[in-house]
Amino acid sequence: MAEIHYDLGQQWILNATLALMVLGISLDVQPRQFIAVLKAPKASLIALVSQFLLLPAFTFILTLVLELPAGIELGMILVAACPGGALSNFITHLSGGNTALSMSVTAISSSVAVIMLPVNFLFWASLNPVANELLIAIDVESSEILKMLILVLAIPLTMGFLCQHYLPKFSQKLHVFLKYVSVLILFVFIAVAVIRNYEHFITHFWLLFAAVLMHNALALSIGYISSDVAGLSIADKKAITLEVGMQNSSLAIAIVFTQFDAEYGMALISAFWGTWHIVSGLAFAVLTRGVRDEQKVEEVAL
Repeated sequence: MAEIHYDLGQQWILNATLALMVLGISLDVQPRQFIAVLKAPKASLIALVSQFLLLPAFTFILTLVLELPAGIELGMILVAACPGGALSNFITHLSGGNTALSMSVTAISSSVAVIMLPVNFLFWASLNPVANELLIAIDVESSEILKMLILVLAIPLTMGFLCQHYLPKFSQKLHVFLKYVSVLILFVFIAVAVIRNYEHFITHFWLLFAAVLMHNALALSIGYISSDVAGLSIADKKAITLEVGMQNSSLAIAIVFTQFDAEYGMALISAFWGTWHIVSGLAFAVLTRGVRDEQKVEEVAL
């Protein structure tokens, strides 16, 4: 069986990079924005329903329609079962979306994923005849998910708020620095990962690209349509679209390597997802950055 060049050392580098992104964002987000999210929970509920109910269900249907190799289908179901990642917070911030909503949903979904991830994964994978043949017992360590949540989200967020409060001038400078440095590190990380697995990516490029393109487009569409039907603001639509469309593929990769002995198809689809959703997320941010709620535009004009 072919092997993927990826190890837990790289996983920690990725987690550290995501933590830097969250720290940079928290230096520019006010705690009062989170209070506003709690006072209006409708958007958070829409995001969670889209994340844990709609996306896994529609992913299951997509795998039946596409009829892909078992490992790739199982990997798609695993990615869909994962919560949104911290990277979505960063991209939401770039797009001018509701960053506080994005970060709140990431925190909630990451906590709920302790239960919902294995339930969703096992349920939908067992219904897929092809994926079910490859399915083995999965034992997701809740402590590992909580550890990742604390390291990547909770600690950087707390540090950012404390820094804002006690060192406001330093916070502004650090925010600008991390805004660019963290993105640079992330792109270098992706480039190295792709180069190390160049033969694998090239050999299966079109198959992986087609599968991930359709799956990611499905996820983004679910986030946007559900928030649009709910009548949410443009800022909230951006946050939910990216939250559902940018899965925590780094968590999926970690699960593949620790629970599935780096199964070839699952590892490839998870890694490709992790690369492509950055491209689609950044494209979405660039295209929608100038789109704002009419009420806010009028307030600025006044």
